[in-house]
Amino acid sequence: MERVGDNRLISDLLAPNVDADQIEVELRPVCTGHVSIDSIAGNESRIDAVVTCDLRVARIVFARNEDGLVTWLHTYMKPAPFPGIAGGLVIVVNGPSGAGKSTLMRSLQSVACFPLVVLDEPEHIGVVQRGYLIWRESAPALHRGYLAAIAALAGAGNHVAVSAAGHTYDEIVKAFSGVQVISVGLRCDFDVLVDREQRTGRWAGIAAESLGVHDGWAYDLEIDTTNGPDALELARRVLVLVAP
Repeated sequence: MERVGDNRLISDLLAPNVDADQIEVELRPVCTGHVSIDSIAGNESRIDAVVTCDLRVARIVFARNEDGLVTWLHTYMKPAPFPGIAGGLVIVVNGPSGAGKSTLMRSLQSVACFPLVVLDEPEHIGVVQRGYLIWRESAPALHRGYLAAIAALAGAGNHVAVSAAGHTYDEIVKAFSGVQVISVGLRCDFDVLVDREQRTGRWAGIAAESLGVHDGWAYDLEIDTTNGPDALELARRVLVLVAP
């Protein structure tokens, strides 16, 4: 940490093939002032240290090889307290397969200054046999339950971002009654969707199957992702709609 703070090389402290620039990025937030070690513990696989830098607290986790050289390192900054948001809030992202829903939600989480629970698909709240996800009509109570669980999470005072995942607008409105909902629609030219489908190994024909995904929806924000705009900038546009 002293080396990073003094802009000295740290490469001689790292094992071969470890990215020195990435390690510096990890350590930089806690190397701008006086650093004190609050606690440290270790075992054969890793070392955990809690440090204070001025008024910021961080947990630094790293591993060393038999020569004492660092093989990996991660820094986790302690966030500001979050008391919750009255009534909760859900950001629902809807769009055809390949439009960029997953990318946008990951970017939302990286930009948000509050805890944001991202559920790329409602089903990610738990694991169930794949057939019940492919043929939803076989277990309608399961999918109602997924949305109800997410609504309960939001209603407890949390921000949640979730993919509509084929649910209709009416189903979303009903499931999240009493919770603030921000709906975001992603549109994309069909030819681009097909190209992304082929390049990413998605299910064949899934782009064509999801073309009617916007039917019956009303959006607070619509975004065209045909030309692949910067995901972080799109995330900031969405978060403008989130009241402080």
